[in-house]
Amino acid sequence: MIHNPNAAPVKWPNALVLLLMASLTVFAISPWSAWSFEKDSPAYGWNLFSYFTIQSNILAVVCYLMAAFYILKRQDAANWFRYVRGGAVLYMIITGLVAATLLRETDMNATSDVFDWKNFVLHELGPLFIVLWWLIWPSKTATTARHAFIWLVFPLLWTFYTFIRASFTGWYPYPFLDPDKVGGWSGVAVYVAVITVGFIIFSQLLAWISRLRANNYTFY
Repeated sequence: MIHNPNAAPVKWPNALVLLLMASLTVFAISPWSAWSFEKDSPAYGWNLFSYFTIQSNILAVVCYLMAAFYILKRQDAANWFRYVRGGAVLYMIITGLVAATLLRETDMNATSDVFDWKNFVLHELGPLFIVLWWLIWPSKTATTARHAFIWLVFPLLWTFYTFIRASFTGWYPYPFLDPDKVGGWSGVAVYVAVITVGFIIFSQLLAWISRLRANNYTFY
């Protein structure tokens, strides 16, 4: 694709920042260490990659790398990239909000009095960075309210995957999905319903903002 002459200038330092954020996120995830944990660790093996947090951050890394590629090649991004990028923004927002509201006082944050840089990157810096990036350099084409529902497919599939996998392993990535910890399946249903509403609200909010910023042309 040829670079759009009307696009706002995006120079190589922008690509460098994206590459640095991608590297920082990968080191925070540390995927190479998944099988080095004790087997009874919640982060052992495929458990690590089954967290919505990890999958959302991996998708964010993919977006950073793709955007950096487009910047360095001085090409407009493919039209579908705005959907992938918008989805990453949505998932990272939910990741940050869930961590701040539902996980802060749980066993998953048992060392809350000690600074954990990996936790900070994945749950706080990552969501903030990707939202600011999306706001400062919005996609060149708006997302309609109807098309925003496409972003809900992945969380839905992840939910099915989580419960199907849990039926074999007995392991749940988050305590609010474990019926033994939230008063049964009715408790799980409440949490899932509330989070689903959050996904819908923020997906529509992102679509609305994208329509407001549609005239700010960029590579994306």
